[in-house]
Amino acid sequence: MFPMMDHTSHLVLIFLTIFTSTLAKVGFPKDQNMDAHTFPPFIERASSGIPDGHLRPLGFQKRSSGKISETLEMPSPHMFYIKYIKANIPVLIHEAYRDLPLYKKWEDDSYLKEKFGSLNVSVTVKRQMVKHTSHTMTLKKFLLDYVHEEWYLASAVPMEMMAELPFPSSLRCGTFSKRLQEAELWMSSGGTSSLLHSHEDHNLHCVLFGRKDFIIIDEKYKNNFDFKEKYFHAGAGHSPLNMDMVNMFKYSNIKHTPWNHATLRQGDCLFLPAGYLHQVRSYGRGISFTVLFSPSNEFDSSDCSRKDKDVKKADSSLADAEFVWAYRNGSHELYHDKMEPNILQNLLQLLMRSKHEIYREQFEHFFDAAVDKFPEHMEASEVFSQLTQGLGHDYLTKKDIDRLSTSRLLRICKIFNDGGKKFKKSKDEL
Repeated sequence: MFPMMDHTSHLVLIFLTIFTSTLAKVGFPKDQNMDAHTFPPFIERASSGIPDGHLRPLGFQKRSSGKISETLEMPSPHMFYIKYIKANIPVLIHEAYRDLPLYKKWEDDSYLKEKFGSLNVSVTVKRQMVKHTSHTMTLKKFLLDYVHEEWYLASAVPMEMMAELPFPSSLRCGTFSKRLQEAELWMSSGGTSSLLHSHEDHNLHCVLFGRKDFIIIDEKYKNNFDFKEKYFHAGAGHSPLNMDMVNMFKYSNIKHTPWNHATLRQGDCLFLPAGYLHQVRSYGRGISFTVLFSPSNEFDSSDCSRKDKDVKKADSSLADAEFVWAYRNGSHELYHDKMEPNILQNLLQLLMRSKHEIYREQFEHFFDAAVDKFPEHMEASEVFSQLTQGLGHDYLTKKDIDRLSTSRLLRICKIFNDGGKKFKKSKDEL
């Protein structure tokens, strides 16, 4: 027999029993309204002595300088390069995708659960303030809980899903069709906001469902946001500032920072040249995908005439593209299973992007990601030393890469293929 309990104790016991036995969701379903927020925001003057936009989201500190350039429909590869990539101009491409089969198939989560639910994806969990952590879970688990949780899917596209996502026609031929880094998938139930960040690669972001608002800032203003590079010579990074509550007493230069804006809805795509700072807010059930591709100082579209039919094909998918990185069985790895000398040389050229050298830190970041699947592997700095041995400098140029001997390339390829694992000698062997 249980001892006698007063009314309050009885209610507490009932609550604890229900809470611990049902694994109930703590949060309420998120607001799916896509039009509840005005963008760019209307700015009201702050009270005397308080800077405009203090402890408000980014965008409330200074009025937008206006929309970025806009165009209708996806441009040809040649025009895409001349008007936007070469000119280093962001552009919003309206109605890039007017009608896609997945608009019906992906309209709710049931199809995704049934066909792709067992796939592992990378999910970001937003904690207090600006703290984010990344977790791997099945797509089905994410879809069951993301409406209630502070989760958003930010993952390389699993290989099994590539055939259902369109291959942007602007990238199907020409130089950049051979410089594709990876495709990423984004999904949330709305109400998410990103850090202010940048990429070392060009970025083509296309919205399939929902609404996304972009704040876009020239990289020359990155010091106004205490910007941190991913690693030395990365050309990419993020601001650690809380973009939902900007401290204008501490970061007063933000009020002098010009910014432009863009709003994407279903079928729209946004091109962001490498280096541009951007912050993203999403509303409603949102699904989008990104294609990242390496910058280049040259452009050759001579193969476009031969591929004209492929460029115009309405049903060409990301499965038809060849990327540097792939996502298989929940693992982010190189697209090619086996490293060969010609593949290695090409990857090194892509790693250089539009710069003139590859520095140690860039190679180390790339190598560590490429051999992460091996429990033990050679130190990246040691591999880079083998690549630069005898050159007289601690970096690689295009000419250096072209002149790498076959024997050296084969030796480095072997390290990529087996991790270059070294076994320590036992005491008996010493």
